[in-house]
Amino acid sequence: MNTPTEMTGYDLPLAEAIALAQARGWRQRVLAYITRAPHELLVFEHPPLYPDAGIQVPAGGVDPGETPAEAAVRETYEETGLRLHSPVHLASYHWTRGETSQVWHYFWLAAPVATPNDWPHWVTGGETDAGMTFHCRFVSQQAHGLIPRFGYETALPALQAHLTRAAPATL
Repeated sequence: MNTPTEMTGYDLPLAEAIALAQARGWRQRVLAYITRAPHELLVFEHPPLYPDAGIQVPAGGVDPGETPAEAAVRETYEETGLRLHSPVHLASYHWTRGETSQVWHYFWLAAPVATPNDWPHWVTGGETDAGMTFHCRFVSQQAHGLIPRFGYETALPALQAHLTRAAPATL
């Protein structure tokens, strides 16, 4: 079951956020916002066995020796089956859940226009998700349905600002 997450700091530059996590021994996590068109967002749902998991975006921990950008690409593949490249850092925040502190890094990745509207994906990695089937689908960014107050939606304004600045030909 998910526990509400509280942001305890402002958006940090990526290098500063990494250094903070390393200096304090905090876990680093990544969240991937994947778009196929500027107004769409890829989300997924866990199998019915986990009704409290809600709607999420690809996310997970940064492994030892891995950069947050590499983790975003890996987590995207493990949780959606999409092999995407060139993640763009959007934001990093210090979060707390009870007594636990973490640094979360948010990235944007672009999916090819030919990516299906929805598909089931058998998860290939992760501490607790391996072997589950996630239902992946593109939804409107305005009606994303992400679990409120758990941090999944936090950097959506940064995503929208990035997509507004990006040239339409690059999307």
